[in-house]
Amino acid sequence: MTNPYFSGFEHSAAQIRRFLQTHKTFTLLLSGGSIVHHETDDAVRFRTWLLTHQIEDVRESFTKNYSAYNLMSA
Repeated sequence: MTNPYFSGFEHSAAQIRRFLQTHKTFTLLLSGGSIVHHETDDAVRFRTWLLTHQIEDVRESFTKNYSAYNLMSA
């Protein structure tokens, strides 16, 4: 089982609803509606931790939904 906390990040995975990554900076939507920013030197590891906990990547969701919409509209 993976750790619910990522070293150097104060929120648990259970508190995070979705995220958006820009290089080494992550914008995260928390379950209470707050938005926090987190910058890390190991973006690959942090992203992997988020995805392991099945936290939604906004960019990937948008791309999938937009592609599905375009296919239905054609």
